Amino acid sequence: MGDKKIESEINLEGSTEPRKTGRKYIQPNENRKNTTFEKIAILLSWVVVVLTFPLSIFFCFTTIPEYKRAIFFRLGRVRKGAAGPGLVWYLPCIDSYALVDLRTRVEVIPTQEMITRDSVTISVDAVLFYYITGSLHATIQISNVHESTLFIAQTTLRNVVGGKTLHELLTSRESLSHEIGIAVDRATEKWGVRIERVALKDINLPEILHRTMAAEAEALREARAKIISAEGEVLASQALKEASDVMAKNKITLQLRHLQILTSIAHERMVTIYYPFPLEILTPFETRKKGGCVSSESLMPILRPRTEIQSAMSSTESNETDDE
Repeated sequence: MGDKKIESEINLEGSTEPRKTGRKYIQPNENRKNTTFEKIAILLSWVVVVLTFPLSIFFCFTTIPEYKRAIFFRLGRVRKGAAGPGLVWYLPCIDSYALVDLRTRVEVIPTQEMITRDSVTISVDAVLFYYITGSLHATIQISNVHESTLFIAQTTLRNVVGGKTLHELLTSRESLSHEIGIAVDRATEKWGVRIERVALKDINLPEILHRTMAAEAEALREARAKIISAEGEVLASQALKEASDVMAKNKITLQLRHLQILTSIAHERMVTIYYPFPLEILTPFETRKKGGCVSSESLMPILRPRTEIQSAMSSTESNETDDE
């Protein structure tokens, strides 16, 4: 009963097609009636068991673990269903059995070197996870179910990867693993094998291709940086144009901007700044002398250029020497 429940499972997640229980290439004769010779052999076996009782009781029972099933053959012909788990009775003279492990088995697929659809040589490492759902088919339909499953997984991996481009392999590894798993599961369903997963461990590229891809990625980053810098220059030039239009409407705005620049420089660095003082700022004071305002004439000596001051000082010194 337990084995039949396991065989009724469907295939991998995401597949819409129902899973088949297995195709019987070898038709078992479990429903055929025993021949006269077989009946005589069975009768003699029972006679031996009765005559050697209770010693024979130790040879007529076997224990099947929970994770295994036993396929019994009586005189070479398979019996109905799989036996186990627990204590199972059989006739040691005419019965034989084969144990099938139902636990998940892990197989490392050897490194496969292949050429992708865009003519790039790569090597792929993968791991196969599977378990047996039909112990009867895994015993009588194929000689070595584990080795055959590994070989079919290798072949399917090469076929699927060879039909993809390098970009598809690097960007869609999960979908590629799922596609390979479904393909292998469909190929092994007739053996009573269920594929859990085919995981791609690594995709190895040649060293020359590594350098080429690194150079390409660096060139793309540099091109993107230049584009961003050019866009920033465009935005900055537009902002400067708008600022210049505002400053052109009022001349005092430019002077205030100069003072703001001086303030920012003074905060950042401890430096001495010689800044020319424009006389146009004092033009409003030239016509106003009332109300305690200082006239421009009284400020002219203060604002006199350095050359004039030096010439005046030299003339004063010359007069002093003449008086002496």
